[in-house]
Amino acid sequence: MEKKPLDLNELSEKFAAAEFKDLSTSEITEEILRKCGGYGLFQKLLTVFILIYVVFHALSTLTMVFIREKVPFACYPSNFNESMIPPNISLDVFLNDVTVKEEKCSVYTLDIEEGFYILPNSNSTKEPCNNGQKFYTKDLTSIVSEFGLVCEKEWLKNFAVSVMFGGYLIGNLIFGICSDKFGRFKMFCAADILFICCCFAKIHSPNYGVFILLYFLEGFGYAGCYINIYTILLECVSQDYRMHLNFAVHGAFALGETFLAGVAFLLRKWQHLLYAVTIPHILLLIIAVKYIPESPRWLLIQGKFAAAEKSVNRIARTNKRHNQNVGKLIWKLQRETERKSKFEEEVEGNTNPENTNYTAIDLLRKPRRAMITTNIWFNWLVNSMLYYGVTLNSVDMSGNRYINFFMMSAVEIPANILGCISFKWFGHRKPLCFFMVFGGINCIVSNFVPKGNFWFPLLLAVLGKFGTTLSFDGVYLTSAELFPTAVRNGGMGTASSFARFGGIISPLILGLSVYGPWIPLSVYGVFGILAGLLILLLPEMKDACLLQTLEDMDNL
Repeated sequence: MEKKPLDLNELSEKFAAAEFKDLSTSEITEEILRKCGGYGLFQKLLTVFILIYVVFHALSTLTMVFIREKVPFACYPSNFNESMIPPNISLDVFLNDVTVKEEKCSVYTLDIEEGFYILPNSNSTKEPCNNGQKFYTKDLTSIVSEFGLVCEKEWLKNFAVSVMFGGYLIGNLIFGICSDKFGRFKMFCAADILFICCCFAKIHSPNYGVFILLYFLEGFGYAGCYINIYTILLECVSQDYRMHLNFAVHGAFALGETFLAGVAFLLRKWQHLLYAVTIPHILLLIIAVKYIPESPRWLLIQGKFAAAEKSVNRIARTNKRHNQNVGKLIWKLQRETERKSKFEEEVEGNTNPENTNYTAIDLLRKPRRAMITTNIWFNWLVNSMLYYGVTLNSVDMSGNRYINFFMMSAVEIPANILGCISFKWFGHRKPLCFFMVFGGINCIVSNFVPKGNFWFPLLLAVLGKFGTTLSFDGVYLTSAELFPTAVRNGGMGTASSFARFGGIISPLILGLSVYGPWIPLSVYGVFGILAGLLILLLPEMKDACLLQTLEDMDNL
């Protein structure tokens, strides 16, 4: 009988099937990343770029703190005529003399004698500041001086920030869904282009209405930038490095905050500050377009196996691991996907299962998923509530505002270092629970601070910022680990939107102080302790593979 020749492709497929037959989709994907180097030269270069990007992202995002600074001003009296100022009195001195000292938005009504104004006294009648203002912008400018946001318009300077956060909230939802459907990298580029264009346009806004519209769109872009660049990094490395990179990214954000204090100190004109922090984004976007890859995990879960193989081979070559045959692993995934698709088509009547587009709603369709998801979303909301609660209730520290901002930003750097150490030694759930409860207790203890004591409240403010920073960064990592690749950005985008709700709710809770000064901080504390304890109900993901499918999540 004639011997049948060996089919090398068939042998390779049988070998792959035998070697990896007991591995789940997530485990096979993890093995692909390991064979590409896990955390080789490619991932290290990617990390460096993303950390630099996050530093500049922090610089851009937090300019809101400084571009809305109060600028000294004086009000013009009604029917003001500079030529009628008495001789030997400068305009600035005259405006200071006619301003009501106890009421910054009132001026004295002026009488005229022999063609000149008579300087008023404390008995002169007063009038509101309805005739324009002169801003003293030699040392400092902001949107306050640019658009006259003082007196009855003073509330508008904070309204701009609220509008930006509104854009951030909607952007989290939209970009989260779109990045799961169209890819992380494409949505990152779209978001970054939108952010850059809006930021430059905002500088030249003709009026405040255009400014806040552009600020809304800028916030929309902010949301898509951070969540996608963060996900790309975590999805390009093997599981051993996720935790370290999570805290490195958030530490880079804190470093950017501290740099902003120095940049804002040097550039006191708000337009110059915005130019300085936005221009580097153009160069970073050009580098990203040329070198940053699409997430290989996303390509695999989407069934784009040819593109995924090209991507992982590029990573392997850069890591000098090109002799590792990842093709058989990708083949295994493809066969498993085709087998599952055929089964679902025949048994469940789904005619196109492999192209199913999942959304955050799918995270709630089964009890196990829903329990994990709602727990995570609730923790995002409470973390944000505590973060802004600590900030809003912190001592109104005297001294230089740039040094104060630097101090409150710098404390986040050791917080991330401690987070990395504690997550490595004690897993992910226990440290996260501890620091959430710590933040809650800190709020409650603040109710018993002796009045008139400065240093103890300041210490509590710093410790509160320390704890809430660590827990916020920890819940970010926990979310990325528990939401599968199929709907990771949709889940995290929705979670981040819950965080924006937490930021909105936080000042409303402060309003409860009319019923008792101890109520707001007590509410923050109770929610913090409750959220921390609920963390213990989540699965421990310290040494687990990054989930790929919703079924992986169901099996936790």
